[in-house]
Amino acid sequence: MATLLAESGWVSLARTLSWIFGWVYFLSWSGSFYAQPWLNIKRKTTAGLTVDFPLLNVLGFMCYTTSTAAFLFNDEVRAQYAVRHPSAPRPTVRPNDFAFALHALVICIITFTQFWSSLWGFREIRGKRASRAAVGIFYGSLLGILLVAVIVIIRNDDPLNPEAWAGIDVVRAS
Repeated sequence: MATLLAESGWVSLARTLSWIFGWVYFLSWSGSFYAQPWLNIKRKTTAGLTVDFPLLNVLGFMCYTTSTAAFLFNDEVRAQYAVRHPSAPRPTVRPNDFAFALHALVICIITFTQFWSSLWGFREIRGKRASRAAVGIFYGSLLGILLVAVIVIIRNDDPLNPEAWAGIDVVRAS
């Protein structure tokens, strides 16, 4: 019994430290996102910043926000995770992970919108556009997501049923 209490004490300490470090991580990384949009506002220009970086960050953080939201809020996703990982059935995604993802998405969208100089009152930089590769990755990814959604809708009578989406689960842990 004493061993059990000692272990639960260590587990409690580990969870508390994880919670603290998770929010420190959120604050530290979130703070790092403010430098670029603040510099753009201060200088009233996006000169020196490529359009590709915020464009692809918006895509990446849309996906990350969706993923963390699914693991945090969707009971079906959490149940499937538990089945696949019986030795550690609770997903490690925490509220600070979702807060970071959502916050980063918002700041990246703000930074991306700064390339519309008239919207922000910035000095216009003619010819500044995203590269073909970045635009291809962005729209190709969105097209892939749309294509999967269309396939699920076409192949299932009830596309809102979570089991209808099980077919897109291609990657499995062995």
